[in-house]
Amino acid sequence: MAPAIDVDTDRDFQERFWIVVRVGWVAMAVLCLVALLGLTGSGGPYSSQTIQAGPVRIDFPAIARWQASDTLTVHVASQSERTTVLIPAAFGDIFTIDSISPQARSVTATPEGELFEFAVKPGGKATIDFSVRPVRPVWRSQLGPFKVDGASSPPTTLTVLP
Repeated sequence: MAPAIDVDTDRDFQERFWIVVRVGWVAMAVLCLVALLGLTGSGGPYSSQTIQAGPVRIDFPAIARWQASDTLTVHVASQSERTTVLIPAAFGDIFTIDSISPQARSVTATPEGELFEFAVKPGGKATIDFSVRPVRPVWRSQLGPFKVDGASSPPTTLTVLP
């Protein structure tokens, strides 16, 4: 028979420590689930949103990360040789536009926001990508409507996490 080791332990402290460790495990599991769902931005089903402006679909972030690149995409099926896209001023207050593909024919500043004009193929489908970057964190900021060829989208909100 092996000799017993006399270790002086505080059983109450050890049980409290085990509880704290298990609470930490649960908190990490919840944080991982929140990130996988996209509630921390940059990927996941809840990190982006889609709105309609008439027949046009606009995809952009619902939850973005401060100073991280993101994309606003406008899917257009135009009947004319030009398409106009109005980015609301509230969106422009939160994001800077790094690049646009295809390049805009002209850009006009209006009280409602920036009005971009693009040359498109009549009767064809086009995708316009705006590479955007948030300049500051915001919580549930209200955006005005986007307008594409005169059709307005419903107002929406977005969050930029630090």
